[in-house]
Amino acid sequence: MNKSFKIIIALLIITLISCQNNMKQKKYFWDASVCTPKNYPAEIFSGHLIVGNNPESGYVYMPFNRVINSRYLGDNDGSSSGEATGISPKTLDITWMSFTENKSYSGIFKLDSEKIESLMINGSERPYWDQETKKIGIVKDYDFTINAGLFPGGMVVLYVFSPSNMTIVGRYQAHEDKNVDWGIAHEIMKDKAGIDKVVGVMTKDLPEEIKDQIKNGTIPFGYWEKLFRKYHLMPVVKTEDKVETLGINYINGEFESIFLSLNKNVMPVNSRAIPRKLNVVWHDINDRRMESDVFFDEKKAMALFEKTKPNEGIQFVIEIDRNTKPRETTGIKIKLKIATSEIDMKDAVVSQETFTKSIPY
Repeated sequence: MNKSFKIIIALLIITLISCQNNMKQKKYFWDASVCTPKNYPAEIFSGHLIVGNNPESGYVYMPFNRVINSRYLGDNDGSSSGEATGISPKTLDITWMSFTENKSYSGIFKLDSEKIESLMINGSERPYWDQETKKIGIVKDYDFTINAGLFPGGMVVLYVFSPSNMTIVGRYQAHEDKNVDWGIAHEIMKDKAGIDKVVGVMTKDLPEEIKDQIKNGTIPFGYWEKLFRKYHLMPVVKTEDKVETLGINYINGEFESIFLSLNKNVMPVNSRAIPRKLNVVWHDINDRRMESDVFFDEKKAMALFEKTKPNEGIQFVIEIDRNTKPRETTGIKIKLKIATSEIDMKDAVVSQETFTKSIPY
């Protein structure tokens, strides 16, 4: 067998293996969702996540014909009329009503398709407890949601959701659109009087604080910009607490799951927004597995973080009383540790509670 023939055979084998590997690679798929800041409801008139660079390309509908008023920013507060497989969106085309402003907004936005695909193409890993083998396994999720956050003032924030993480992939600015024919969607909204009537119904049960903002024209557009500020924030736990998992929800709508028991207790280095909720799975003094939830007041937490300096390293120190019992509402203390001092976050804690957890994850 001559040298050239051997090379050809080798290349064919490599190609075959590559094809087999590609066949084994599962294709990711995604659907569409939408969210709003709490108490600032919106409704989509028309919305499409387009998988090409022009309107004639394939697309997935954004949820429409329903009022969206999320409990928390980043919630998947809607459902899609379809899904896309093995291809990421390249364009967002959207028009919606901001009820607190009585305004419509429109925008066509080029998306960072490569960034979106990078979060989905290899799946999202998470551990699970196999009841049959009584062992921990790893599963890859290929089911994602692309979630558009709609803000008063026309800001749009795009998230990619998996069961383990929610990640911001872009922020955009829409323009006010006075030419939307809402009568197509709802006959009652065919004229300004009808639109005003619907807006009145959609805002009448909002908290007094929000109704005062509407009345006085003081909707806090600049406030939401602060939500997206990130810090050199590093969670810190003690080895003896045997922390298995940290789940952290952030005020900007992102969240992350940190599976410490699977990665040799190495904490990932990331820029992070201010935490809104902490979930921690740990072991008590008797080595019993426990799970604790800690909720923070958004504005009070922001005020504490404002005491730190720009670009300053911050440790998010999680102190656990390992004598804490189930149903207790104390036991977890959170401090921000900076180079010169510590900041106790107790005044920003709204509530906390601890439970037993029989199995991991």
